Amino acid sequence: MKIKEIIVVEGKHDAQKIKSCVDADIETTSGTHLSADLLKRLKAMNETRGIIVFTDPDGPGEMIRRKIIEAVGTCKHASLSTKQSRHNQKVGIEHARCEDIVHSLSMCATYDVKGDTLSWYAFVDLGLTGQKDSQEKRDLIADAFNMPITNGKRCFQYLNMMHKTKEDIIEVLKGV
Repeated sequence: MKIKEIIVVEGKHDAQKIKSCVDADIETTSGTHLSADLLKRLKAMNETRGIIVFTDPDGPGEMIRRKIIEAVGTCKHASLSTKQSRHNQKVGIEHARCEDIVHSLSMCATYDVKGDTLSWYAFVDLGLTGQKDSQEKRDLIADAFNMPITNGKRCFQYLNMMHKTKEDIIEVLKGV
């Protein structure tokens, strides 16, 4: 599978794993400290070829994703669940199976930082926060829309960046 966009990952082991699964150009962040030069480079790459942010499903990975969104704006995102990327006590892209990586890359989501399509009232009304089963519902939504599993506030932000509506979410939650 050849990927047109440049894939942005956290470290060299993630890059090696991605390269073993797909034909792609890869940029590494080398951790959570993103230099101004790296962010400028990512912005330029996004304008010319596009980038896919593919970080680990953990706190540092989420922090990197947010910093890139703030600096670059609208770009594509791929994500894996913790279950898909866990090996012993470690979590990371480098531990995922190639078929999960390829599937995630084929399901990339574009996060646009402009405009809200879902109100906080609708989010709460759907039971995505403040209920016993809210996390379970957010997990289903994360899986359906190929976004990271997060807390309520961050899930709300991702759904708006992806322009998901209340109707889109109801469709996913029908089986619950």
